[in-house]
Amino acid sequence: MFRLLAFVAMTGLVQLSVLAADVLIDCDANAIPPGALLKWENKGRLGGVFEAKQAPSVASVEGRSAVVFKGEESLSSSFVLPELQAFSVEAWVLNPTIERLETMLYVSPPKGGMGMEFNYSKSSNGGAFRSGFKMTTAFDSVPQPGAWHHLVWTYSGNPARSLKIYVDGELETASPFSLLIANQSHVLLGCAAEAKILKQAFSGALSRIRVFNSALSQDDVRREGKWSSAFAPSPKNGSTTDSLSATLKWERGSAEATAYNIYFGTDMAAVEKGDASALKEQFSAERNTAGPYPLTLGAAHYWRIDELDKGGKIVAAGKVWRLNADPGLANAPQPRDQNSNVKVSANVLAWHPGKYATKQHLYFGTNSAEVDRSGGTKLDLDAGVGQTQIPGGALQAGTRYYWKVDCDNGAQPASKGAVWTFRTQDEHIQNDVTFFVTSDTHYGRENNAELNRLTIGMMNALPGTALPANVGGGMVRTPQGVVLNGDLLDEGFNPATAPGLWQEFCRDYGLSGDDGRLCFPVYEGFGNHDGGPNKSISRAGIKERNKTRVGLTAVSDNGLHYSWDWDNLHLVQLNLFGGIGPEDVHGVNQAEHDPADAFGFLKQDLEKNVSKSAKQVITFQHFSYLGGMADWWTPVSKNRLYELLKQYDVPCLINGHSHGASFVPWNEFLTIHDGAAARPDSGNGDFLVVRVTAKELIVAQRTRTGWGISMRKSLQK
Repeated sequence: MFRLLAFVAMTGLVQLSVLAADVLIDCDANAIPPGALLKWENKGRLGGVFEAKQAPSVASVEGRSAVVFKGEESLSSSFVLPELQAFSVEAWVLNPTIERLETMLYVSPPKGGMGMEFNYSKSSNGGAFRSGFKMTTAFDSVPQPGAWHHLVWTYSGNPARSLKIYVDGELETASPFSLLIANQSHVLLGCAAEAKILKQAFSGALSRIRVFNSALSQDDVRREGKWSSAFAPSPKNGSTTDSLSATLKWERGSAEATAYNIYFGTDMAAVEKGDASALKEQFSAERNTAGPYPLTLGAAHYWRIDELDKGGKIVAAGKVWRLNADPGLANAPQPRDQNSNVKVSANVLAWHPGKYATKQHLYFGTNSAEVDRSGGTKLDLDAGVGQTQIPGGALQAGTRYYWKVDCDNGAQPASKGAVWTFRTQDEHIQNDVTFFVTSDTHYGRENNAELNRLTIGMMNALPGTALPANVGGGMVRTPQGVVLNGDLLDEGFNPATAPGLWQEFCRDYGLSGDDGRLCFPVYEGFGNHDGGPNKSISRAGIKERNKTRVGLTAVSDNGLHYSWDWDNLHLVQLNLFGGIGPEDVHGVNQAEHDPADAFGFLKQDLEKNVSKSAKQVITFQHFSYLGGMADWWTPVSKNRLYELLKQYDVPCLINGHSHGASFVPWNEFLTIHDGAAARPDSGNGDFLVVRVTAKELIVAQRTRTGWGISMRKSLQK
C-alpha cells in the first residue's frame, strides 16, 4: 500500500483525484453526436442534464466538437447548485464577436439572491459580473474573437475574496470580489436570463464546460488545459517599456524542460517560425531570465521561449509575446489635450520634452490633418525646451487649435508626436447661458469610475460641435459649469471605501476646471447613496469644497447647500431634496435621508438674492418631483416647495435619481430628469446640455452614440 501511495503522489494522481471529486458540472461536446441538442448530460457530481427550450446544435467548429449557439438558444439545468463560497468555472469557447455582451454561463439565484454572469466581450462587464449593480471583473486584454480559448474563472472566498480570470493558461486579470453563490441556484448556458427574448444571448461555440467546488490554482488551470509552454512573461505581453533595454523573465511550463531557446527581435514572422535569425540565446532551464537586450525606440519587439529536453528536442513551443519599446514622445501638454475652456488671453504652450530628444519641432494650427502631417506654423527648438509663446499672436474666441511636438532622437528613430487639441472659450453673450448637468456617478459600483471618465471626455470635447436641428441648430457653446445631482459615491457612508472613492471622484471631476480631468467648474450635490448626516464622506466633502468654490452667491449655515449666478440666472444646489428634516422623508431611512433644511436655505436665499430682481431660478436636487422614483419625499414637503417656487420665474427644475433622462410636467413647472453619468449595464453614460436665454430653454441629451431626447421651450410671457 505504501508503495502505491508513493507512486500516486509522485505521478500527481492524488491532486487529479481531488479535482475530480470537486467537479460539480462537466459537459463535454465530444461525448455527443452531431445534430440538434435537446439535452446535454452533466457527468459531474451533481448529475442531471441541461435541457433546451430552443435547441442549439452540435457540430465540428475549427477542429473541435462543440455546442453551437446562434443567439436564439439556451440550456437550463435540471439540477441546482449547492452553496458555493469558492468555485471555478472552466470553458473551452469560441466567440465570433467581442463587440456585444454575450453570456456563456449564468448562475440564476433563488428569489432575492445575486446572480453571476460569465461573459466574453469588450464590455466592462465582459469578464464576470455579479448582479445587484456591485461587482464586475473585465478582461485586461480581451481574447481574440473567432479562435478557441481556454477560459477559467476562479473565486476564492474568505478571507481572500478574489476573482481571477485565466486565458489559455495565463493569469489575465485579478480583482477583489465579494460573492456567495446561494444554495438552490440554477445554471443557464447561452444567456443571462430566460424570457420571451433571451438576455445577452450567446452566439458562439462551447466545446466543454465545467464547474468546480473550489478555486483552482494556476498549476491546476494549466494542467486541466494541458498547457505546458513557458508562461507568466515579464514584461507583460503587450506592455510598453520606459527604457530602451529589456530584461525578460518567465516561468517554466514543462517539467521535462532542461533548456531554453530564446527568440527575440522586431521581425514577428521570424520569431513565430523560430528562425535562426531571431535566436538570441540558448541556456539551461535552471535560469529563467534573459537579457538585457537593446530596444529600438518606438518599435514593437517580439519574443518567445521554446522549452527543450535533454536531447535538445522541443517539448513545448512557446507563445509569441509582444513588447513595445518606449516611444520617447513629448507629453503632458498645457493647455491640456481636449481642454475646451481655454481663455483667449492664454499665450503659452508647455510640455515635457521626449527624454531622448536631440532636437524638437513644434507644429501649430487650426487644421488637425495639416498639423498631423507636420504642416502649419513650425518652430524648431532645442532638446531641453519645454514651453514657448503661442505662435501667431492672440488666440481667437470659440476656436479649436491643434499642435504637436516631434522629436529627433539622434541615432534612434524620430518620435512623431500625438496631435493635441484645445478650444478657446466662446465670446460671452449676456444672458445666454450654457451648462451641462448629470448625476448618479456612483463611484464604487462596478466599473463606474472608468465610465465617468468616458463621460468627462465627452463633456470636454463637446463645445463647438453642432446642436440637434430640432432644437434650432447652432452649436454647443462653452458651458459655464457642470452640475452633478447626487449619488456621487455608491456607498458614501462606508468608512473603509468612501474616503478613497471620494478622492478618486475629486481627481476626475475636479472643482475649478483646472484641477481634474474635467475642464469646467463643478457644482455637485449629494444623494441618498452618499449617506446620512453623521456618516457621509460626500456630505463632509461638499461642505469642505464649498469653502473654496469660486463665485458662490450664498452658502447655507450648515455649509451644504449653496447658490450662484450666471448672468440673469440664479441657480441653487439643494442636494438630496428641498425639504426641512427627516419628517419630510417618505418611508424608511428617514434619518439617513435628512435633507438638512435645504428648504430653509432656499427660502432665505431667494428672498435675499432674487425677490427684488428679475432673475430666473433653476434648482437642482437628487430626488424626482414626479415620474420615476419620485415617492421618496412626502406630498406635504413637495407642496411646500411648490408654493415657494411658484412665486418666482422658474424655467425648469432639474433632478437626478431616476437614472433616465426625461421631461416631466409638475403643476406648471417643467421638471427634467438628467440621466446618469455612468450606466454599467450598457457601458455608457449620458448628460444634458442646457442652454437658457431670455427667450427660450433648450435641453439636449448627449450619449456616447450621439444625441438623445431634446426639447425647445419658449420662455417669453
